[in-house]
Amino acid sequence: MPKFASCLMMMFTELPLPDRIAAAADVGFPGVEIQRPYDQDLDDLAKRLERAGVECTLLNTPYGDTDATRFGRAAIPGQEATFFEDLTLAMDSAQALSCTRIHVMSGTVPQGNDPADHFRTLVSNMREAAARAAERGITLHLEPLNFTDNPGYFLVGQAMGHAVVNEIAMDNVKVQFDLYHTQMAEGFVSDKIEKYLANSGYIQFAGVPGRHEPDDGEVNYPFLFEMIEAGGYDGWIGAEYKPRNGTVEGLGWAKPYGIG
Repeated sequence: MPKFASCLMMMFTELPLPDRIAAAADVGFPGVEIQRPYDQDLDDLAKRLERAGVECTLLNTPYGDTDATRFGRAAIPGQEATFFEDLTLAMDSAQALSCTRIHVMSGTVPQGNDPADHFRTLVSNMREAAARAAERGITLHLEPLNFTDNPGYFLVGQAMGHAVVNEIAMDNVKVQFDLYHTQMAEGFVSDKIEKYLANSGYIQFAGVPGRHEPDDGEVNYPFLFEMIEAGGYDGWIGAEYKPRNGTVEGLGWAKPYGIG
């Protein structure tokens, strides 16, 4: 049976973020993603997670405030010092929430820049970041996104994501396999599952197009979930979508899995 986590930055948004934890637990989600908890009372969130009996499965490194860093800065030359400040904040926050996974945002390649410079920066930063994270028992994820939702993002496509992680060659650096981004960027999702599932550390999904519920759009998610389970993956699968008309009202897709 797939093990689903609810992304609280997109789901249950009719409630304040702390209240979304109990709301997710009440409908049966055993885990929640809290991508950016940086403006929250972490002690309060940790107590709410414990009371609800759910795990914080993932958070993201902070976003920057420039065109290059608005989706992170791990691959941005010249931003190394600030990247490690972001990483420290993310690791401190993760530990406060008993979370062992951090999605490290790579950042955007400014027009005219040499992607090779960004590749070298990302590999160098991630090797040092992984060493620091290992001391805290934290695994770092790199996630290939897509240019429609994240114009200019450095890391796009499963092949690139796995090439970067293989180059980093650290045991606690994994690819975060988002099925939505894969379909938006390159398609042939089932082929990518066959090729890359065994080396993926975390999975996410949403309907295509629109990033709504997985029963809305062109992707056959029950088929893909069966593939993932048959492939031996037993990790978290993050529901990272924007409900069309209310989170609870849109959970019809999840009822076969005991949620809703």
